[in-house]
Amino acid sequence: MKYDFIIFGGTGQQGSICARDLLESGYSVMLVGRDKSRIRNLLKNKKTGFLRVDLRNESEIKKAIKKSHADIVVNCAELVFNVPIMKACIKTKKSVTDLGGLQKVTVEQFKLHNPFRKAGIINVTGCGSTPGIVNVMAKYAVEKFDSVDTIMLGFAWNSNIKKFVVPYSMQSIFEELTEDPVTYHNGNFVRERRMTCKGTLNFREVGKQTVYCIVHSEVYSFSKYFKEKGLKKIHYMAGFPEHSIRVIETLINLGFNSEKKIRVNGAEIILLDFTNKVLKRIQVPKGYKEAENLWVSLYGIKNREKAKTEMNCIVKTVKGWEDAGSNVDTGRTISIISQMLKKGMIKEKGVFAPEAVIPYEPFFKELTKRKMYVYDNGRKIN
Repeated sequence: MKYDFIIFGGTGQQGSICARDLLESGYSVMLVGRDKSRIRNLLKNKKTGFLRVDLRNESEIKKAIKKSHADIVVNCAELVFNVPIMKACIKTKKSVTDLGGLQKVTVEQFKLHNPFRKAGIINVTGCGSTPGIVNVMAKYAVEKFDSVDTIMLGFAWNSNIKKFVVPYSMQSIFEELTEDPVTYHNGNFVRERRMTCKGTLNFREVGKQTVYCIVHSEVYSFSKYFKEKGLKKIHYMAGFPEHSIRVIETLINLGFNSEKKIRVNGAEIILLDFTNKVLKRIQVPKGYKEAENLWVSLYGIKNREKAKTEMNCIVKTVKGWEDAGSNVDTGRTISIISQMLKKGMIKEKGVFAPEAVIPYEPFFKELTKRKMYVYDNGRKIN
């Protein structure tokens, strides 16, 4: 069978959210992952298929792409697999979307720009909430400025029930909160002291929250695409509610984010993998709801006067998607961008971040259809 899309990481949270959105949009999907039991409901759909693939083996990735006959590759796997999947896409000449990663991974991805361009394909990297939605909001706002001096951005979220639920990929969270953050100052990337680079802000739909500078790919891509606007400073800041950050910091302090090997029931396993397996057992409490604010603040000159613009995307738990919480803004967003690729709405070839290639008007309209609302200085624009 020929599929419209093949999703790597298809049995994970974001991959399964993306798959459901694609199926509900009328497309067929080949899901690639490790735990078939997690997507039983999706596999009841006749337009789905499943493959178990070792993503550490590039030849297996390439075979899976060829077997699916898919037009577009969607990468929802952990960020360590971004480059291997990209290399398989070059060999099979298939365009690919992914959820982005840390700055060091993004730098390696952009090194493949020329091979992608020569193959006549594109990789759009960072197609979730952040990176993803925030990049397109930043592009929308930057175009309204004569010059931009500073961009501050990030996310903040909270829930009505103060119990720990895995926010998104724990591997990504551990890496973001343990690596010293990278900021941008006067044309240079600067390493900050991790725990001192923080502040308290008041967010729409979330309230007051402490936010921390973390390493994130937008610092790299914004400096690349908005430099001509005079951009001098970029800070990325992440906000977690107190009941969530306490658990995450405890896990880190106890070493549960370690890559060390341990023995469990006589079998050898990486401690981080064990942590992930245990955390996947956490159930979403009945009546649990989330609200997330994806935000971008820009400072610069507009009409020859100093100006500030704040962009927000407000995402809440959607009826029928309760188990996903506010994670719908990641899995459903990569679905939107992947569909735009398939429809030929993105013509560029090479490796790009969303702010360089995503047309924001149709993108914002698709977000609205999924109850994700974008605001420009408090005014709903989509």
